[in-house]
Amino acid sequence: MQHANLPLTKRPRAAVACNACRQTKSKCDSARPVCSRCAARSVECIYTQTVWDKRLERQEDRRALLVLRNRVSELEAQLAAASSPRDAATNIQHPAMSSLAKEAAAEVSEAGSLDTNPESAADILATGAFDRLPTAEIGYFGPSSNHALLRSMAAFVTKLGARDSHLFQEEAPTERSVPMVPLPPMISTPTNTSKQAEGFPNPQTCVDWIARFFDTVGSVLPYISEGPLLREANRMGSRIWIDSPHSRSTKALLYIVFAHALSTLDDGMPDPFYHKSLGLLMTNEQSVFSWNLETVIALLLVGSYQQNSQRAMASLTTLCLAVKAAYQLGLHSPSTYEGLGVQEKELRVKVWYAIILQDRDLAKGLGRPCLIPPQYVQVEIPESIAPSKYAASTVTMSPSLKSSIYFSHLISLHDIVGDTLETIYSANIGSSQMPPKDATLKAISLFDQLEKWRDHNIHFPIITAATDVGSWSADTFQQEAHAVLLSLFYYRTVVLVGTPVLMAILEQVTSSAAGGDLSGMLKDVAASVLKRDWEAIREFQTLLSAILRRARPFLKSNAVWWVCNFTALTVCWHGLGLWLIAMRSTSLPPAIGITNSEAELFLVEGLDTLKSVGGSSIMSGKAHRFLQRLIRLLKTMGKHRRRASSSRTNCDHKTLPPSSNRACSTPRQAARMACLTTTFWISCLGLWTISSVRWATATFSGRTC
Repeated sequence: MQHANLPLTKRPRAAVACNACRQTKSKCDSARPVCSRCAARSVECIYTQTVWDKRLERQEDRRALLVLRNRVSELEAQLAAASSPRDAATNIQHPAMSSLAKEAAAEVSEAGSLDTNPESAADILATGAFDRLPTAEIGYFGPSSNHALLRSMAAFVTKLGARDSHLFQEEAPTERSVPMVPLPPMISTPTNTSKQAEGFPNPQTCVDWIARFFDTVGSVLPYISEGPLLREANRMGSRIWIDSPHSRSTKALLYIVFAHALSTLDDGMPDPFYHKSLGLLMTNEQSVFSWNLETVIALLLVGSYQQNSQRAMASLTTLCLAVKAAYQLGLHSPSTYEGLGVQEKELRVKVWYAIILQDRDLAKGLGRPCLIPPQYVQVEIPESIAPSKYAASTVTMSPSLKSSIYFSHLISLHDIVGDTLETIYSANIGSSQMPPKDATLKAISLFDQLEKWRDHNIHFPIITAATDVGSWSADTFQQEAHAVLLSLFYYRTVVLVGTPVLMAILEQVTSSAAGGDLSGMLKDVAASVLKRDWEAIREFQTLLSAILRRARPFLKSNAVWWVCNFTALTVCWHGLGLWLIAMRSTSLPPAIGITNSEAELFLVEGLDTLKSVGGSSIMSGKAHRFLQRLIRLLKTMGKHRRRASSSRTNCDHKTLPPSSNRACSTPRQAARMACLTTTFWISCLGLWTISSVRWATATFSGRTC
């Protein structure tokens, strides 16, 4: 082993060719300053060092990179402003303001450290599923996620004859369309909002933003009240509050309320307040170990903000903290509610179920097991907000009571979501593959629960195609917000229940061994499930398209952008699956009530809706391009199939000579060829027999004469 002591030599690198040799693809000796080839041709020799990574030439990846750079630049600018010498001099002259400046600098520093956390990059890494990255790099996404639908659909199309490399082949960057949303500037211009975000807003601004919050997002969140927030904002603005864990939790709650309010405005800058709230909740040691109900509410609002600002993966960390705080406060235990007043008990129940709702949404969307299993949900809803206690009309109800009844209906609907994740998806732990019989029977039971829920929902009826939502104004959508939101969540749940049945039927119709059709009672029951699925995805797309056309701010004003964006992609996967069934099966499409052309048209419209609702979402952009490639591949494969079928038909009807010995491409065609040949020989034998009889008769008659 003497060579182990020898010094290591650098790995030789390939010499860089000059631009002229690159253009002509000629061999360059890389001589400096002029290579021999350019010297012989008497042309200018220029060397250009390529420093740009070609993997970042895709527009969406550049967008993500620029967004991250912009965020870092903003944080650096805020940190520099907070720690500048001018501020230090001001703090020396005014000792009373010293603690406030230190607090602001600490919050900005904490926000900067949190923003560079690897968890915030998980949303970008999750888009690697469309680049065929392994699970170890993008993370685990279980059967209920869109990632699982991507894997299943790619496998089905590959079984039909498509090459796997064609499914994931990206187009050239120059061929892609320009992103809908413009790139944010690298350095934000100073505005009144950004100046106000540097410190705590003045009292009047606080009142305006809190009122804005309760006119929009807060109107569908009954676990937070306007009066206490206004009192705390007045105390914060007057600087008459004592620094304590409770005060810091309240301040974090106010900051995230401001962030939600500003997110509903076109010229608002909500991120600084979001980072301040996140910094107080995540990095303040006393706040973490002295949790209270305000802390849990603030964590819920932070998680909702993250989901609706393209940080869904990061919101999982926030939800974990909220669940931990809820367990510490005993919100899950019915015994902790004994002896409490009516209002306090009602508030604790609402906060506990708000955590459960967010847990079910993230478990479904990200394909993860629920942090709160169904057996842990034992706290009963108070009679004061039970929907069965009130009449169907909501005209005379107060806004708070209407919001509470809506929340109760949403809780019971998410109970069905939890049961679906446990029974059909094996808590997102098991495999997504299920026999058609098992998937269909479980889906029928869950659909029965959904029908009962819909019958009990007399306060906010589900919107259907009979309602002309296309003519609604933006004000009408906001007035009917509770009915619209329940309809979106209801159709999403129907699609969730129908997904395993759709996957099981696609496994059958795309398999050459199983044939293209089901038979008997299983076909009838599966067709009824898929018919409900087909109706649900059409209703959801109609409603979402109307919102995008007539009242696009509705999604931000009610914090449902992430749910709609996620479900829009799921609807496209289902449209693709039903299109495959319409192409491959002969008996199922009539029972479902779908045709090939209807399914294709729906899928094209669904892609337009996905592109519109997705905006700058990297996941939506990649999914849109992937589905477009699938549509082109399936159309090309369909043309080839029809051409081959036409050729076989012509071959079947063609008269063959006796000496024909053609090779046929399939056993079925070979059997038909053999049958035609046999028929030909029998015909020849018959003609020969008739001719022989006629000749014998003529000969016999001639001899007789």
